[in-house]
Amino acid sequence: MSAITPERVLLILSRLGAGEPVTLNALAEHAAISPEMLATMLPELIDHGVRQRRDGSLRVPGGVDLLDAGRIGADLQAALDEVPHVEVLGVTGSTNDLARARIEAGGSAPAVILAEAQTAGRGRRGRAWSSPVASNVYLSQVEALPGGLEAASGLSLATGVAVAEAIEEVAPVTVTLKWPNDLLVNGRKLGGILVELVTSRAGSHAILGIGINVRVPAYTSTGIDQAWTDLTRAGSARIERNRLAAAIIIHLRRTLEGFRKQGFDADLRRRWQARDPFLDRRVVARSEQGEIRGWGRGIDDRGEFVIETASEVVTVGAGEVSLRLEEKA
Repeated sequence: MSAITPERVLLILSRLGAGEPVTLNALAEHAAISPEMLATMLPELIDHGVRQRRDGSLRVPGGVDLLDAGRIGADLQAALDEVPHVEVLGVTGSTNDLARARIEAGGSAPAVILAEAQTAGRGRRGRAWSSPVASNVYLSQVEALPGGLEAASGLSLATGVAVAEAIEEVAPVTVTLKWPNDLLVNGRKLGGILVELVTSRAGSHAILGIGINVRVPAYTSTGIDQAWTDLTRAGSARIERNRLAAAIIIHLRRTLEGFRKQGFDADLRRRWQARDPFLDRRVVARSEQGEIRGWGRGIDDRGEFVIETASEVVTVGAGEVSLRLEEKA
């Protein structure tokens, strides 16, 4: 069995969290492995900022940026009148799945669930989402839908606007939004959004699943099958995950307060389209029904993507549609 499990890596990083050196033997004992097995993990731990000193001890200069519900909550208290409950987990399957299970069980699901790592993270169309330990932000925010599920039209796009604005508040990057739910920096995928709707005896809810790459370890990036980036690579600065998580929660709360009252209105549509990298460019939309090629013309008031072909103007909904630039198709 491999020594490199998310749980074990998190144990080691937690022990090194304060930035002080820890002997190899003490760290191995803490992680319940042999010093020899710990030594085999060093190449991967280096990707997490771990450094070995001349005396053989290990440390993370500056400490480990672990998620902290108290620090996130303090930022929320300073910005919001109504502060949601925030729960931070270590390693879990999927924060969206956990939120859904709690809602469907009729329990008092926390408003926000974060995790240091996911073992079953996923994106749109069931694709796996790489979720390495203590590296990124994996967040599921539960929002009530008093108007029922029909009131959720455009919610994924509104979420994208809020998250993009939050990221730009804390990181020196410009975020674009690839319809319907990808966040890009310099044309590369920075993160994604997965909105799931749930109806139970507790009413209708939306689970806003958000994954943002902050600092992706090299050893976990080899399985990613598309052009990607993270905030560290894109901004050349250390990004505090707690501050980023708080900014996302704050922007979501503020944006969705208006969304619940007015839906996907002209202001949200304008803010989304200002970030559309496909506007007035040749695109191809693929689905099981075939292909549509033409000029991207933004989104309509329902949040569907508009394509002007040689003969007509058509709209496509999210569903199972894949949208790409034509020259990259």
